[in-house]
Amino acid sequence: MDAESRLTLAYLKSHPLEVSRQLESWPPADVATIMAPYAPQDVAVVLEHISPSQAARILEHLDLDKTADVVTLLPTAPAVGILRQCPPSVQKEVFARLDQSVGPSLRLSMAYPDGTAASLADPRVAILPPDITVSAALERIKRDAAHATYYHYVVKRDGVLAGLVTTKELLAASPDQLTATIMNGHIATVAAEATEGELLQNPHWRLYHTLPVVDRQGYFLGALRYRTLRRVEAQFEVKPTAGPLPQALVQMWEAYAMIGLHIMTDLAQAVDASVSEQKPTLPKEGKETDATSQETP
Repeated sequence: MDAESRLTLAYLKSHPLEVSRQLESWPPADVATIMAPYAPQDVAVVLEHISPSQAARILEHLDLDKTADVVTLLPTAPAVGILRQCPPSVQKEVFARLDQSVGPSLRLSMAYPDGTAASLADPRVAILPPDITVSAALERIKRDAAHATYYHYVVKRDGVLAGLVTTKELLAASPDQLTATIMNGHIATVAAEATEGELLQNPHWRLYHTLPVVDRQGYFLGALRYRTLRRVEAQFEVKPTAGPLPQALVQMWEAYAMIGLHIMTDLAQAVDASVSEQKPTLPKEGKETDATSQETP
């Protein structure tokens, strides 16, 4: 990589949002040419901030293997958004090249509408089978440290969520114990079809910074992080729900407004009447008398 490319890359890493906004206005083919020399993780940083439709056009000009690597490194929400904008033929080629730890979960996430828990969940979090030892589990976490969190989800071989174990619990357990023997099988979950509004009102965020997302059969789709929720919250606009309650409130407000108007009108009329009664009458025109002079007997 030449000096100019290294300088560009350094600026890109320092100001990804500003770079993304600038590149959005360029032809996708030109952006792809600029991105071609860079590693997939650097391309992913930029595409994460570009609109899904424009990002999809850019990826169409990149090598398919590199496109798959970029999609693998993207957070779930932008990855799903971008893939939905790609032609079916490109989607098929990308999915064929995706890592097996990501591809199936991303495919499932795409089956759910935008803004649902499944479309926001990250399938890349480190998961543990219930039938491995604690020492093997710690080795897996160490190997996959980039995707590890404090909570480690225990998922059966068929993909069903079995429970949860924390790093502290793993470190305190005997190395030969099976993960299933120390996991907590009663955990809070989020339904895959939960909407943004429902996610924002979920009371479990008071206790956990990450929640597992499952479908109706209990299959683990990924983990929803609190920081993702905060990003959703910043974009979420609460709108009044159409229905009988808001309509009733509107009617009640109108009734109170009319009553208030009548009260104010009656009060104004009463004040006018009172002022008229107390208002002094002016003396008739005539010769003014000197208040200091005395009358002549």
